[in-house]
Amino acid sequence: MKEEAVKLLDSIETQVFSLIKAKFSTKIKAKYKDLNFTTSDRSSTKPKFPTVYIHLLESPEIGSDLDGTSVNGINATFQIDVTDNQSQARADEVAKEILRIMKSMRFKSVGIPFHDNSSDTYRTVSRWRRVIGAGDIL
Repeated sequence: MKEEAVKLLDSIETQVFSLIKAKFSTKIKAKYKDLNFTTSDRSSTKPKFPTVYIHLLESPEIGSDLDGTSVNGINATFQIDVTDNQSQARADEVAKEILRIMKSMRFKSVGIPFHDNSSDTYRTVSRWRRVIGAGDIL
């Protein structure tokens, strides 16, 4: 397998996570002092809100060559959940910033943000997809 393909598969979630944190509006970060970014669906510490949970979903391989021995690209799919314990408006404000950042990285929305308030928190969920080739830069 090509070195670039291995790096692509191993680091895509980490790269997107880091870029979202780095590109996030300082104004919103200042407004929400406890804003939390994570790639884990569990925490052993007291939760902080709003929380942005970023995770890579099933992302099929694409663009194979005739040999079929390397990964040349993936159709990367992310789900991003924004959860807040105070209001839907706070979750939506953070989700709008996620939309801006994901579009800046050329992701397409495959699930326009929707609300999923089945518990005692407010949650906005969105899904994003983009083809990422070996050696591609986000």
